[in-house]
Amino acid sequence: MTFVFALALGLGFVRGSVAVAASAADTPVSNPFQEGGTANGAAASDDDGDDAPAAGDDAQGDDDDDGPGPESSLHALTCLDGDATGGRRKGVQRRDFLKRHRFELSGVGGFYASDALSSTYSYGGALAFFPSEDFGLELLVTRSPVQFRLEAPYDSFSKEEHFTASTAWQGIFSMMWSPIHAKFKFTEQTIIHGDLFAVAGAGRTFDDSVLGLTWEAGVGMKLYLARYVSFRLDVRDFLLPQEVLGRDRITNNVTVLGGLGFWVL
Repeated sequence: MTFVFALALGLGFVRGSVAVAASAADTPVSNPFQEGGTANGAAASDDDGDDAPAAGDDAQGDDDDDGPGPESSLHALTCLDGDATGGRRKGVQRRDFLKRHRFELSGVGGFYASDALSSTYSYGGALAFFPSEDFGLELLVTRSPVQFRLEAPYDSFSKEEHFTASTAWQGIFSMMWSPIHAKFKFTEQTIIHGDLFAVAGAGRTFDDSVLGLTWEAGVGMKLYLARYVSFRLDVRDFLLPQEVLGRDRITNNVTVLGGLGFWVL
C-alpha cells in the first residue's frame, strides 16, 4: 500500500513538471520582422498602460522622412511634363526641323562700312548646305556701290580725277559653325528657337580698287520663325587689299546683313 502511494505521488510530480514546461513553450515568441513585434501581429503595450508607438509605426515614420511620398512623386512628374495649357512643356520644346542634309536659300541686305571708301549699302543672296547639324558650307554673293565722297574736293584742288565710282561684286565661300542652340520667349505661348554661329571664309571682290583675295570672319544669329523659314542677322568683317588715291593698304570692311532664309529638301 505504501509502495502504491509513493508511485502515484511520483507520477503526479512528473506530470506537473511536463505541464509547466509545455505552458512555457506555448508563450508566443516576439518576431522583430512583423509589425507590432509579436508573432500574431499584435501591437506591444507598456506595463504602465502608456500608449507607446509600435515598432511598425516608428519604421513608417522613418520611411516618410527618408523618401518622397506619392504626392512628391506626382509633383515631380508634373514639373517634368509641365503644366501649360494643352499639356505642352514649358521647359523643353523640340526643334521644328533639323538642318542636317538641308539647303538654305537666303536673301540678305544691310549696311557696309569701309576704312578707305565711303560707307554704303550692300545686298545679295546666299546658298548654304549643312552636312551636319552644327556645320555648314555657304556661298555668299553681294553687290555694293563703291564711291569715295572726298573725291570731289580732292579733284577740285588737283584738277584731276583720281577715283571713279563703280559697283563691286563680291563672292565669298564660307564655313559656318553653330554650336549654340537657344530659345527666345516672346509671349506665354510663343517660344522661338535659334542658332548662334561663327563664320570664316575667303573669296574675291571684283573692283578696280581691290588687289587680291578677300578674307572674311564674323558671327551671326538665326531665328526659326516658322517651319522651314528663318530670320538671320550677320556681322562680318571683310579684309582685302585696296588701292585708293595711289596708296595700298589692308582695309576692314564691316558689313551688317539681315534677311530671310528658306530651307529646302
